[in-house]
Amino acid sequence: MKEQNSADVNIIPQLDKACGLDMHKDKIVGFISCKDGSGQDLKEFGTFTCELRQVRDWLQSHQIEHCLMESTGIYWMSLYAILTEAGISVTVANPTHIKQVPKRKTDRKDAKWLCTLLLNGLVRPSFMPTAEQRILRDHCRSRLFYMRQQNKTQNRLLKILESNNIKLRSVISSIKTKSAMSMIRLLAAGVTDKQQLIACALGRVKLKQEGLSKALDGTLAPHHLVQLQMLLQDLDHVAKQLGTLETMIVEITQAHYSVAYECLDSITGIAGKSAQIILSEAGSDMSRFNTADHLTAWCGLAPGNHESAGKRRETSVKKGNPYLKTAIITAAWAAVRVKDSYWRALFERLRKRMRVQKVIVAIARRMLKVVYKTLDTLTHYQEKGIAHFMDLQAKAAMYHRMKQQWPSTE
Repeated sequence: MKEQNSADVNIIPQLDKACGLDMHKDKIVGFISCKDGSGQDLKEFGTFTCELRQVRDWLQSHQIEHCLMESTGIYWMSLYAILTEAGISVTVANPTHIKQVPKRKTDRKDAKWLCTLLLNGLVRPSFMPTAEQRILRDHCRSRLFYMRQQNKTQNRLLKILESNNIKLRSVISSIKTKSAMSMIRLLAAGVTDKQQLIACALGRVKLKQEGLSKALDGTLAPHHLVQLQMLLQDLDHVAKQLGTLETMIVEITQAHYSVAYECLDSITGIAGKSAQIILSEAGSDMSRFNTADHLTAWCGLAPGNHESAGKRRETSVKKGNPYLKTAIITAAWAAVRVKDSYWRALFERLRKRMRVQKVIVAIARRMLKVVYKTLDTLTHYQEKGIAHFMDLQAKAAMYHRMKQQWPSTE
């Protein structure tokens, strides 16, 4: 069993020689120093690739094995790749944790401050994914970007139709269906024959011919047809990109995370895409997090601490990984909709005393703890249902009654 909060008391070993790198869009400031203050060197570089290699050569000429930089936007990534490839240990830290003394802010002082922190072991490194995880993360985030773009394009398509009184959405549940898209493509091609348009109906939509006849009676102008054709081309392009990304994501998942993926897929509410996002953001190696609480805090689902004079004040959840937080909260919404499940029973219990939004965050936090245990042990999740939840509630009530009956030790 892992020790609780061991990261809070462990002292990082001090170094004899180190370098601090202050990163910006067009400038890098580096400061080298030994622990006793000797061998200092301060130098500025540009950020083109040839200049990043100069930073590497400069560090190697001073025999630097450890350096520290802030995770400033995306500017640190290229330099990190070049330095780690050269065998230099690079610590990337959260800028919030290493802020400089107020009113003494310059790039050179920042570099000196970073070097001082690294020499004395006063910095906590950020989470750095493996090469396979970085590739999977890039693909999953790109897929999310294209999915959002797809939704925006579909909304624009619906706006043009509604503005011209083509009310397909009032008859068909969604314009994403095959029936609706086939009709829209014919409308964009200039087809106005209602019988030809209604012939595209599939399934239950065939029973709504009268409603379709009224919904397809609109006022599309020639320039609207051009706009519809352009939006349909955008949708086709996005669908092709999503298909390519989906193929690559599945290949990487099967090659490197097949067992972990199956374990995550067994958890109630977590489906294929959610499991892929969890693996891309948090990885499958839970040894990077001391406890499940550390994972929830890194995700941004743990409540903040605000205690003063013995009083605890209510605080919101911390900022964390937005992609993982969105995925696990989406999974929590799916889990509470499963009838006779443990999560549904927990949801109904908590919603009696707090807002629904807070309930979902609380359930997402518990679900992320289950994810931690599942990946740490690589075991399948067993849904115990509402009976298990009621049993736990009965045991808790019995323990509370017994505790009240215990004699006081005072």
